Amino acid sequence: MDILFPGRRVIRIELDGRVVDAVFRLDVGEHERRARFDLGAMSYPRLLRRLEGMPAGVLVEDPVLAAETNLLPDGVVAWSSSGVGRLVEPPLTLDAVVVPALRTAQTRHIRVAERFAPYTSRWVVSGDPRIDPAVFVAASIHGVGLAVRRPEVDVVAEAAPPAGRTRPGHAWLLAEQVYGAWLAAVARAGSAESLDAGSSDAESSEVAPGVGDTPAGLIPAT
Repeated sequence: MDILFPGRRVIRIELDGRVVDAVFRLDVGEHERRARFDLGAMSYPRLLRRLEGMPAGVLVEDPVLAAETNLLPDGVVAWSSSGVGRLVEPPLTLDAVVVPALRTAQTRHIRVAERFAPYTSRWVVSGDPRIDPAVFVAASIHGVGLAVRRPEVDVVAEAAPPAGRTRPGHAWLLAEQVYGAWLAAVARAGSAESLDAGSSDAESSEVAPGVGDTPAGLIPAT
């Protein structure tokens, strides 16, 4: 990830029906907390919308909310005579979504990347250094970053910050989906990552191949 996103992790995943490279920073504290409670990814849109509306670490007197969360596993919320409070947090920060183009980048790649505009930075990485002017214009209009492999990655256009109307709970849902894919990839690789809370996320000593520090857009496109 040293080229576009220094010190970030990347995982290839299907998000919103499209195969992309998700670039992210793991919340090591939340990851370790979930591990203690044997909690994995929680990709349940309705639950996440409800949790998003709860202030973290604040007990709320709400009988309906208490009833709705009564069957949740330990570690998601806390119950007491004073009310119910949210414990769980998003497990990671989604820094970018990268759409890999095996050959020449096309406007369809820009359209895929633009779908994530409300939630994160978005990029297209082209396998061909030649850029169609129409693709460059589309990327500029939609705030999509554009890069090419020569074979090193060169940035042609920078990505704009996230912009647009978000759907309630959807940013959290994307984070959970990426987290679930990362957990599955680490498990498949048989890698026990060193996640010392005292070290940075980029300094993990054992990273599963293709999971941790592969440059975005350089996982072989299919």
